[in-house]
Amino acid sequence: MNKRTRITLFALVVVTILLIVTIAVSASPNGNFNAVYRVAGTPITFIANGFKKAASGISDWFSYVTSYKSVKAELSDLREKNAELPVLEDEKERLILENNELRRLLGFDDYKSEYSFISAEIVAEDVTDWFNTFTIDRGAGDGVKRGAAVISPDGLVGIITEAGLGTSKILTIVDEDNAFMCRVSRTNELVRVRGVSNETMTYELRIDRLSSSSSIEVGDRIVTADSGGVYPSGIMVGTVKSVSIDRTSGIATALVEPAVDLTLLSKVFVMTEK
Repeated sequence: MNKRTRITLFALVVVTILLIVTIAVSASPNGNFNAVYRVAGTPITFIANGFKKAASGISDWFSYVTSYKSVKAELSDLREKNAELPVLEDEKERLILENNELRRLLGFDDYKSEYSFISAEIVAEDVTDWFNTFTIDRGAGDGVKRGAAVISPDGLVGIITEAGLGTSKILTIVDEDNAFMCRVSRTNELVRVRGVSNETMTYELRIDRLSSSSSIEVGDRIVTADSGGVYPSGIMVGTVKSVSIDRTSGIATALVEPAVDLTLLSKVFVMTEK
């Protein structure tokens, strides 16, 4: 309370006391003070009413100040909450995507008794005409081992070729140095799949050296085979998109579109044996 307010309230108290005394003295109609009161009473009452209105205004002013501070605090709180909304929305989207990935990963239930799945984010990639590798943010300190299979909920991604303490490198299935055995899901035919490198940087796989009796068709699903112990069997690799025969050699080959879109890949799961 400032000095001016204190003086106003003090004056109001003094006038109030004077009025009370005046009323008490003039209570008797025959009192000597009655005539004085009749003369001075009206101005005093006017002054008292003025002080009363002033006091009421001061009270209203204090109420306004208090209310203003309360509203200002609420507005500040609302601004902070509004600033948090984009962060909360991003977190919500992240959780939804992660939940969807985990739901799709349930298709790997057959492996959960033998393998643990380590979630990892891709932090760097090296894609050239000769090799295709990803770097992930998990390493030996997290249980990642060299030679472990790497998958996404859509299918096979590649294999761990280097496992550092906190990061690891993945050689993807489309690298031309990555050759592995698979099976045609429809016929159970054993085939060899190799990565394809080309100038258009198209992610493809090739099935070479098909037998003359092969009945492979466009649309056939290709899955990993339990051969050589490189990958667990039955993991989705891709779909046959074309079959061709070399007129000179008579050798049949097939091109396979990978099940995993490596251009959009950001998270993977490393399969480690329990």
